[in-house]
Amino acid sequence: MSACFLENFSFVEWSKKSFEEKLMLSEEMVFYALKNSRNPVVSFSGGKNSLVVLHLVLQFDKNVKVLFANTTNEFPETVKYVHWLAKEWKLNFYEVRPEMTWIQVINKYGFPHQDRYKHREPKCCYILKTKPCGKWIEENGIDLAFTGITGWESYTRRLSIYKMGCYYSTRYVGGYRLKHRIWKCNPICFWRNEDVLRYIRLNNLPVNPAYEKYGLDRLGCMYCTGYIGWEKKIARINPRMYEWIMKKMGQNLLF
Repeated sequence: MSACFLENFSFVEWSKKSFEEKLMLSEEMVFYALKNSRNPVVSFSGGKNSLVVLHLVLQFDKNVKVLFANTTNEFPETVKYVHWLAKEWKLNFYEVRPEMTWIQVINKYGFPHQDRYKHREPKCCYILKTKPCGKWIEENGIDLAFTGITGWESYTRRLSIYKMGCYYSTRYVGGYRLKHRIWKCNPICFWRNEDVLRYIRLNNLPVNPAYEKYGLDRLGCMYCTGYIGWEKKIARINPRMYEWIMKKMGQNLLF
């Protein structure tokens, strides 16, 4: 794979390709990125997308660093699953935690706003995940970070992929400005959810049990209020927490 190949990346066109073609492109991208890196890391959230990326990268580098950001707002099943997988797959595993807990951040800065198009990165995201990851990347001299983001997860992520592409140089991890530049590689950014699920089935990968337990398609932070429809989700998985959040927001219960 050449740099020219990457410059011709088209999210729309690559998304239309067959699963086999997508997989080949992703593997070539991972190979190219690793070949040009001395100290890479895979950002592993415990979700399906990052699981696929982790498995892809491990095919080329068995000792790649794997970073999990424990935001203190994770599903208990996610934390247990990530630790289990780290031992089961003998990962070169690292975990970072924030200086403040989720409750402390909410008490000081409030809840994240649902309208991500008008507001910058929420304080909770920055303090609980972005900053700890950014500092760890600096301290460990990381020069390449793999992520599992896809353009079909949200409009915001799709815009980001349109703007930045699948492989690019940056000094930022979210809103955190690094002391040195790194490369970001999003090898499955053009995959659809059915592609992710197909890869998991073909490779018999163990999936986070939180998906099935809570009937969710996406995980993320357990009590995130930064998207439309969060009320219904939290009311279902933890009614008491839902009541606490609504009371703290000064809102009436919807469910």
